[in-house]
Amino acid sequence: MLRLAFMLLMLSSIAGCSNHSASVSDRGQPPSIRIKSHQVDVGETLYSIAWRYDLSVYDLARANSLTDPYTISPGQKLSLIIPKTHHTVIAGDTLFSIASKYGLAVGGLARKNSLSPPYLIKLGQILSFDPLPIAPSKAQAIQAVNSPASERVNRTSPRTKPPVYSSNWEWKWPIDGQVVETFNPSKLQKGIKLKASKGSQVRAAAPGNVVYAGSGLRGYGRLIIIKHSDILLSAYANNDKLLVSVGQSVTQADVISNLGVDGTMYFEIRKDGDPVNPISYLK
Repeated sequence: MLRLAFMLLMLSSIAGCSNHSASVSDRGQPPSIRIKSHQVDVGETLYSIAWRYDLSVYDLARANSLTDPYTISPGQKLSLIIPKTHHTVIAGDTLFSIASKYGLAVGGLARKNSLSPPYLIKLGQILSFDPLPIAPSKAQAIQAVNSPASERVNRTSPRTKPPVYSSNWEWKWPIDGQVVETFNPSKLQKGIKLKASKGSQVRAAAPGNVVYAGSGLRGYGRLIIIKHSDILLSAYANNDKLLVSVGQSVTQADVISNLGVDGTMYFEIRKDGDPVNPISYLK
């Protein structure tokens, strides 16, 4: 009898524990892992890689000592660590301590921010500066030495002239459709989703040059990226058929792709690498 009572007491204790499991809020989140490098895959361009990681193509190029036309090759390893170009003043900062922190000349930092002696700065003030040139990594240096002379010349002395971008234009809707998903970066919606009829023709939202056309970016399907200026790019995702190729110049009258049977397209605009609300631009 005593043994039976003991067993009942133990079962009651176990049942009580099962009803008091730790709340979700008590379970710490694992630390996030920052991706520091990217290995170039077949078909990728520097623009598509910058797009993947929400970076400015110019920052990515500078971080990897690349010059226009940003020639990269499959298997090449790119650094995703972008040097800082500004500093927000905190308590205890002086212009001298900030210059020392980033390895800058005090005079140059002062001129960049229109400061004169005695170089007074304020709490919360943002100081901008030109980052120091990034020395190539050991792997990059070995790659440069072992690459053919013709390839090294192509990397440093592009033979093609840089494209000229139109200046007198307004954004136009790429398709005649309805917005079914709005811009909401907090929910990872960095663009808008448009619904049209199946097989609809897609036109460039602005004149520019195609810098990516392929299906190498996960989640975008068949994708086209067009560069419109030094800081503005647009992307047209989930196409059925691509009608343009990298390096091609397009106008707003040009058909660049066709939509699939569901007639849905995802559209983004980026300004200096950052997603912006397309609705604020489209006319």
